[in-house]
Amino acid sequence: DLHTHVAIANKVQEAETGRWYSIDGRVLLKAVVTISETYNTALERHLTERLGVRFADRPGPDGKRPVREIVGVEPALNERWSSRRQRIEARRAVLAREFQAQHGRPPSPTEAIGLAQQATLETRDAKHSARSEAQQRATWRAEALEVLGSADALARMVAGAVGRADAVTFTPDQEWVEAAARRVVGIVQGHRSTWQGWHLRAEALRQLRAANVAGALVEATADRVVAQALATHCVSLERPLASPDGRVVEPSEPAALRRADGTSQYTVAGSTLFTSSPVLAAEEYLVAAAGRTGGWAVTEAHVGVALAESAANGVTLNEGQAALVTAMATSGARVQAAIAPAGSGKTTAMRALTQAWTDGGGTVIGLAPSAAAAEQLRDQTSAPTDTLAKVCWHLDQGTTHPNLPRIDEGTLVLVDEAGMADTLSLLQVVRHVLDAGGSVRLIGDDQQLAAIGAGGVLRDIETTHGVLRLDELVRFRDPAEGAASLALRAGRPEALGFYLDQRRVHVGDLATMTTDVFTAWSTDRQRGLDSIMLAPTRELVAELNTRARHQRLNGAPAGREVWLSDGLPASAGDTILTRRNHRRLRTSATDFVKNGDRWQVVDARADGSLHVAHTRTGRRVTLPADYVAEHVELGYASTIHTAQGISVDTTHGVLSGGESRQLLYT
Repeated sequence: DLHTHVAIANKVQEAETGRWYSIDGRVLLKAVVTISETYNTALERHLTERLGVRFADRPGPDGKRPVREIVGVEPALNERWSSRRQRIEARRAVLAREFQAQHGRPPSPTEAIGLAQQATLETRDAKHSARSEAQQRATWRAEALEVLGSADALARMVAGAVGRADAVTFTPDQEWVEAAARRVVGIVQGHRSTWQGWHLRAEALRQLRAANVAGALVEATADRVVAQALATHCVSLERPLASPDGRVVEPSEPAALRRADGTSQYTVAGSTLFTSSPVLAAEEYLVAAAGRTGGWAVTEAHVGVALAESAANGVTLNEGQAALVTAMATSGARVQAAIAPAGSGKTTAMRALTQAWTDGGGTVIGLAPSAAAAEQLRDQTSAPTDTLAKVCWHLDQGTTHPNLPRIDEGTLVLVDEAGMADTLSLLQVVRHVLDAGGSVRLIGDDQQLAAIGAGGVLRDIETTHGVLRLDELVRFRDPAEGAASLALRAGRPEALGFYLDQRRVHVGDLATMTTDVFTAWSTDRQRGLDSIMLAPTRELVAELNTRARHQRLNGAPAGREVWLSDGLPASAGDTILTRRNHRRLRTSATDFVKNGDRWQVVDARADGSLHVAHTRTGRRVTLPADYVAEHVELGYASTIHTAQGISVDTTHGVLSGGESRQLLYT
C-alpha cells in the first residue's frame, strides 16, 4: 500500500508565445481520481519492471475498491512504518481540544496548520543529523529486523518479493481492448447512471494494472480502451448541434472561440456526460411500465375493512396514509410509485395495504435493497420478503426462489426503499413480475441516500406519470421537529437554525467534537439506552470504537481476544457489527446473519470464532473465524452508510462539513 504525495502545478505554457496560464481548476477537480490512477499505474509499472515485484489486490473494507499491495511484503511492516502518522494525529487532536477549551472556539484553518506543525515537532524522534541514503536505508533495515525478528526472515521476505518469476508484463491485442472496454463500462454503470470520460479512464487504468500491461504501452492502451468504450458502449447526453435530419442547427461558436480540439471555450473540458444503452433502456421500460393499467385490484370495501381493523388495533391512519393505501390497492396500475419521507408513516400504510390486498384474494411479496430493510418489511407486513439482489441472482440462474410464493396476476410486489435500488436491478425484477401478470409498488424517498448503482428512476416516473406522496410526518411529537426534518430534506438552511437553537448541533474542532460525541454516547449508555456513534471516516470510527472498548474494560483483563476485520480486537462483552449477509448462518427458520446486524459477544473462542447474541432479538449464533476476520467490526461506532437499517434509541454523530445534504438528512 504505497503512500506518496505528488504536487502538480496548475500552470501550463502556451507553445507559440511561451506565456504561462493557469489550468481551469474545474478540470483538475473532475480529473483528480484519474490523475491519481495515472500516477499509481506509472509507479506500479516502474517498480514491476525495475525490481521484478508483483502487485495484487487486497480487498478493501465495506466493499470499497481493493488496495494494491506488493506480494510478499509482511503486513506488519506497513503497520510499523505508518505509526509515525498515527502519533502525529493523536497529538494534534490533543492540541486542538486544548485550543478550543482555552479560546472557546475551534482553531481557524491557519491556526490548525500551526497546531499540526507543532504536533509534528513534538512527536518527532530524537533529533539526528542529516542522513545519507545509505544511512536511511540502514535505519529502515534495523526497523524491519525489529519487526521480522531476524536477518534470515528479512532475507526470505525480500527474496520472495523481488525478482519474481510471475512479474511479467502483458501486451494487449484488440480482442483484449474490446473486452476491457466492456468491463470498464459495466463497472462504471454499476456505480452511476451517468459518467464522464474521466470515470472511464480511471477504471481503464485499473484494468491495465490488474493485467500487468507493459509500462510503455499504458497510455496508448488506455486511450484505446476509452475510445472503444465511448464508441461502442456509451451514449452521449450532450445536445447535438444538428438534428438527425440536419434541418435544425444550433448556433455554434466561430473558430476563434474554439480550442485546438474543436470544442467550445465556453464548455469545461471533459464535462460531456455519457450513459449506456442498457441504462437508458431500463429507464424507458420502467417509466413506460408506470403508465400501464389493467392489473389486479381490490375493492374499496376491502380497503375500508383493512383501515378499520388497523384503527381497532390502536393505529389510525391519517388522511394521506389512507389515500395512499386506497390508490395503490384499487388503481389497477401495473407499476405505481410513492415518495414517503422518513417518519411519514409508510410502515403503517404498507401494513394496511398488505392486509387489504390479501383480504381481496391476492398475495404480497416484499423486496428491499438490503437484508436489514427486507427483515423490517417482513416484521411490519408479515409478508414474505427478501433482497432485490437475491431475487436477481435466482433470475440470472434460472432457478425458483425457495422462500417466496409463485408470482401470478394476483401478486403485488412491494419494493421498499426503492430510492436506494439501482435501475438495472429494478428493471430485472419489474419485468419478471409484469411478465408473470403481477403488479409492483415502489415506495421510497428520493432525497435519502441514492442507489450505489445507476438510480434515480423514481424522479423519472414522477416527472412522466406523477407519484403518490406522504407529506405529513407522524414520527415526531413536536410539530417543529417534523417541520425541521422536512426543511432539511428539502435543503433549506432554516433547518440548521432549528437544530442549532435546540442545541442539537455543536461546532468545534474535529478532535473536540469527537470527544463530545463520545461523552454524549457514554452518558446515554449509562442511562440504559442503546446508542451508536456515527463518524465520516473509518479512521475516526476506529478511534471511537477503541475508546468505547477501553471504557467498557475499565482496566480489567479482556480475556481471550479475537481480531476483527477493522484491525481491532473483540472479547466477551463487546458489541460487534456484521458487514456481510451470510444466509447459511441461520438464527431462525426465517432469519440469518445480515449486513448491519449488531451483536453482543458471548464468547471469543480459541479458533478465532465468536459466539454472539443479537442485540435486538437475543438469538444466538457462532460466527466462523474466517467470517470474523473478514466481515466483522466493533459496533459502538460506524460510518453513516454502514448504519443504514440499524435501529437504536439514540445516535451521536461527527460531521466534517463535506457531507452531502442527502447524507445529512439520512
